[in-house]
This record gives sequence, structure tokens and C-alpha cells, in this order.
Amino acid sequence: MVAVLFSYGCGKDAVRPSEDSQLATGALDRIEVIRSAYLIKDTGILQQQLDAKLAEDILKNISFNTAELSFTPRMVRITDEAIIVSLGWQGAWQLEKDKKLENRGVANLVLHRESMKLMQLEGDNPFLVPLEK
Repeated sequence: MVAVLFSYGCGKDAVRPSEDSQLATGALDRIEVIRSAYLIKDTGILQQQLDAKLAEDILKNISFNTAELSFTPRMVRITDEAIIVSLGWQGAWQLEKDKKLENRGVANLVLHRESMKLMQLEGDNPFLVPLEK
């Protein structure tokens, strides 16, 4: 009898994530795709995932040999038109064997809600190789 009651207790439907939760997770996943494509200089993926003007700006700044870039999401805001991911970031760009530049900052990455394309960067641009001092 206990086994029957126990099996009924485990048969409840799983809790489904809300639409906002799914949108936030999707936005974070998309930003990871963009970050990874940037690091390996995959221009095709970047052009697919970014607004045309933003893609043009980022692609002209991939003149590094190697790069490291990490994102720490702080908050996700969802509006009727956009998903805004606020994050802190740290980056290091190797330009030549003995020349490595580092930078960090905070940014809002604005994705179009329907297409999930990155439309705009507000704040410090994590995809910009810093200038030499």
C-alpha cells in the first residue's frame, strides 16, 4: 500500500518555466554563442547573430591573435521589444607574442525580443580591443 501511495506522490507534473524565464535563458544562451564566435573569429556566426551595423563595427575590430573574454550577468530585463542583459565583463587580447592588452567594464547587451539578434551595446563594449597606453 505504501508503494502505491508513493508512486502517486511522484507522478505530479513537472513545474514548467515561465515565458520570461525562457526568454532570459535564451538571451543568455545567445550571448554565449556570440562571445564564443568572437573568440574564434567566426564572422559567419557573428553576422547571423548581430544587427548589420553592430556586426560591421565588431568585425573590423577582430585584429587580435587570441582573446579571452568572460561575462558575469547581473540582471535581465524584458520589455515588449527587447531583452536587456546587464553584465560585467573582463577581457584580454593577445596582439603579438609580447603584447597583451586587458580591459574590463560593464555593459547592457540589447537583444531584439523576437529574433534574439544583438541589436545594441550600451556602456563599455566588450568586443572592442583596447587601445595601447
